[in-house]
Amino acid sequence: MAEHIPSRNIIPPEEASSFDEWPLPDVGAFLPPKMETNVFGRKTAEYQAPSADKPVAPPTMAEIESIRADAEQEGFAEGKAAGLKEGLEQGRLQGLEQGHAEGLAQGLEQGKAEGLQQAQTLLSQFEQLLTQFQHPLVLLDLQIEQSLLTLAENLSRSVIGHELKTHPEHILAALRQGIDALPIKEQKVTIRLHPEDAELVQSLYGAEQLQRNQWQIEKDPGLSRGDCVVACQRSQVDMRLETRLQKVFSETLNRRQQLARDETQLAQQLSSEQHVSNEADPQDKVTSEASDAGAGEDHGTAPTPSA
Repeated sequence: MAEHIPSRNIIPPEEASSFDEWPLPDVGAFLPPKMETNVFGRKTAEYQAPSADKPVAPPTMAEIESIRADAEQEGFAEGKAAGLKEGLEQGRLQGLEQGHAEGLAQGLEQGKAEGLQQAQTLLSQFEQLLTQFQHPLVLLDLQIEQSLLTLAENLSRSVIGHELKTHPEHILAALRQGIDALPIKEQKVTIRLHPEDAELVQSLYGAEQLQRNQWQIEKDPGLSRGDCVVACQRSQVDMRLETRLQKVFSETLNRRQQLARDETQLAQQLSSEQHVSNEADPQDKVTSEASDAGAGEDHGTAPTPSA
């Protein structure tokens, strides 16, 4: 049989000392009070009999009238507040709409006026620039015209001089023009010519014809080929070539100056008419717009039916 080995945790009686008693604590103070239950296991409570209520008195006429008046005042105040709020909102919307329409119309008119003024200012500046640009061109045109006229004169003299040298009989035309220019035809006439032209006339007419015409031919070395001076007792006709050329060139210059004056007057007239037209266009446009607006209102208004 195996030997019993005592446990180390067990104290033998001979080794145990005295023991103190340890009482259990009282836990009854921590339990909730016990409530009685009925046969159904439900908790019972004390029944309190209802107290007898006092009878409620009906409202008097004064109280009813006061309540009605208070309700009327409250409803009036609420309606007034709601109507005022709605009226303010409608007035604000109408004011905004009217202000927008008036502001738009005023802005359009102001924009038109400012745009027209700016356009007129730009037009004036453009006209000034155009005038400044045209001024040197006009001077250049005048210089070119003068140069061309001088060139034409020199070319005319050269061509006429060469023509008279190759065809000296042209002197006869100048001689006849000088004779015809005299106020009195049947009288003694003195004709001064270049020596070579004098010999040509004498050979072509002959002494007998010259005597019948009462023409006296004089040679003048101071004259050029083609020159002719016809004189009688009271008159003298200068038919020198230079004099005739100056007369032709002078007439040409006068005609050119007259054309320039006509062009200037025409340009001024056109500019004046354009200025008047520009001033009248905005007024016509405003009148046309007003007429169109009036026509639109007439078309948009329905006729009132008769009763």
